[in-house]
Amino acid sequence: MQRARSGVLFLVWAGALTIAYYVAQRPDLYALPGLVDTLWTLVAASIILFNSYGLGIRAIHKTITLVQWISKSQALTFDEKSGDFELRSKLGSIDRLPIAIGIGLGVTGLLGLAVSALHIATHLILTTIQLTLALIFLLQKDFDALRADLNSVALHWRYSFQQYNLFSRLAVVLPVIYSFFITLTPPFEAFDVLSYHLTQPERILQDGGLRAIDITPFWYPNITENVYLWTLAMRAERAAQIMHFAWGMLAVFLVWRWATRIGGLEIGRKSLLLIASIGSLPILAGWAYADMALVFYTVAALYALYCYESTKLCSWVAITGIMAGFAMGVKYTSFMVPVVCGILILFKRPFIRSFKSALLFSVIAIVIAVPWYARNAVVMHNPFYPFVFDGLYWDSFRAEWYSNTGTGIGWDISKIVLIPLDIILGHRELTSSDGNIGPVFLILLPPTIWILLKRRIHIPGIANASSQTNTWSLTAIGLFAALSFVAWTLGVINSKVLWQIRFYYPALIPFAIPTAIGWDFLKQLDTPKLRLSYFMNALVTAVVAVVLFSNGQFVLQRNPLALAFGIQSRERFLERVNPSYASLIQLMDELPAAANVYALYEPRTYNLPRPTQPDIPLYNFAHDLYLHHTSVEIIRQWQMQGYTHILVYERGRQFMLDNNPDYQSPALQNALSETLGLLQLTKQTQDQVYSIYKIP
Repeated sequence: MQRARSGVLFLVWAGALTIAYYVAQRPDLYALPGLVDTLWTLVAASIILFNSYGLGIRAIHKTITLVQWISKSQALTFDEKSGDFELRSKLGSIDRLPIAIGIGLGVTGLLGLAVSALHIATHLILTTIQLTLALIFLLQKDFDALRADLNSVALHWRYSFQQYNLFSRLAVVLPVIYSFFITLTPPFEAFDVLSYHLTQPERILQDGGLRAIDITPFWYPNITENVYLWTLAMRAERAAQIMHFAWGMLAVFLVWRWATRIGGLEIGRKSLLLIASIGSLPILAGWAYADMALVFYTVAALYALYCYESTKLCSWVAITGIMAGFAMGVKYTSFMVPVVCGILILFKRPFIRSFKSALLFSVIAIVIAVPWYARNAVVMHNPFYPFVFDGLYWDSFRAEWYSNTGTGIGWDISKIVLIPLDIILGHRELTSSDGNIGPVFLILLPPTIWILLKRRIHIPGIANASSQTNTWSLTAIGLFAALSFVAWTLGVINSKVLWQIRFYYPALIPFAIPTAIGWDFLKQLDTPKLRLSYFMNALVTAVVAVVLFSNGQFVLQRNPLALAFGIQSRERFLERVNPSYASLIQLMDELPAAANVYALYEPRTYNLPRPTQPDIPLYNFAHDLYLHHTSVEIIRQWQMQGYTHILVYERGRQFMLDNNPDYQSPALQNALSETLGLLQLTKQTQDQVYSIYKIP
């Protein structure tokens, strides 16, 4: 009894002193909400990735079962109880982890499309679905399988990583850290994120599902946006950036895995260094774009073909089809993935087997890809909206403006020959922030081409380096890179808006493997007086060091840890990195609640507090003038469509005058000035970048 009384007295004593201390000191916990938001962001991202792993494992299981039923062959073994599958070539969980998560993310995107099509896309329903899936997969021991796969991958990676020198370790680790830190910053720097990558899922949540909206990029194939839909529904917008980062990490891992299997630790290391020399990659991977998703599905499709070539198991053809189908669900520009994969499968011997494999690949790829094109056919009356055919809201004026035909470099041979140099110098790059690929790939292009043309690989110490499978895989990478470059070049010949080197990343990233072998080949050219390989090693080291330093500056200037720990608010970050857009949000918040805004020269509308029709791709007024001819009639049409205010982005207007003067004639500018003169200027940002006019 005495002991209990003493215990109670001590608790009272401790409690009283603790309360007195905090009443007197009053600790400042202003950062706590921001820290909690970061923790929830990480939890939400982990839930979606865990569910993607579970969905991917089951999708693979169903695919293997289907292939076995079709082919009557035991291509893969699958233990349903443990969730384990492995190829008879003993690839095991090292490949299962990235392939399962990648497929699962694609399935997550398709589920997002289904929920949107059913018009049940609400915060509550989408969050409940994710939490329910997580609970189901936990009960079915998926976490144990995931942990085993992670341990297997970590063990394999740790063995290789320990063989690298200190600089190589830093070159591999720092870009990953940089990119992850960027994911922790609010998504207000990336232009396309604000115009449609996050704006579309935000709009779906506002509308409760899919609706016919006159915003062209909303109708591209968009697995990524439908994955980001889940993150916004869970009120974790930064988790969308973590999803894009995850796709990038999976892609780089597969490249490293593939390179190591072909050429051993040294070729794997050099492949990673080549990827690290791409200056814009960590920044791009940290934004909620679509490029890393397409890079992953491209690399995974080609890698699955390599596995098919080495094992002759048709289940790898099915996985190739899945990856190609998901690639077609990311961007229209992915068409080269199914084309090249189909060609590589079809032109094998014997022909009958190749034909059956190509048919299996094609059917699976089409089935996976068709939901996006069916959505467009039903909603927008054109499966390839806005290309090939007309569709809802579309006409000849928009088609011509959108394609920008005739604005490219044209068929000037001197300009075409200089394209590789222009790429690394960035002279014509439309988006400089994500167009820096560095000089290393171009420097190493001659020995790389020699390796690809020679069709024989000799790597000292690697007995199977010259095997037919490895040689074939390099040929496949080279063919894909060459055809993709031809397609990209044709694009920039016709239209300047396609001069964005990130569109070529799906071919460039896997091309790091033959480039690494070309780099290694320089050892064979060494002489006692000239060690060419030593010079190249020093050059790559210098380039990577500059990239690491430059990107380090970029990250430090944004101070992501202050944001992650809640020390700096989301609003303060926006004011610092994009002050004009921050001022616009404040101005629009002061508009009447019933305001409906029509934008001119501003395609970004993410997080704006009033409904806004964006100007994508900066043709709203030109199209209105084409349809209605006079300022008075244009204003009358705006009134009839329910718009109350006009937003003008002066920098966007100047951008068009500087870059597309043919599309900004004096007559158009005079008509715009006349139209704005008939409106009432009600608000303007302090820097005069944005002006808001009221429609009378």
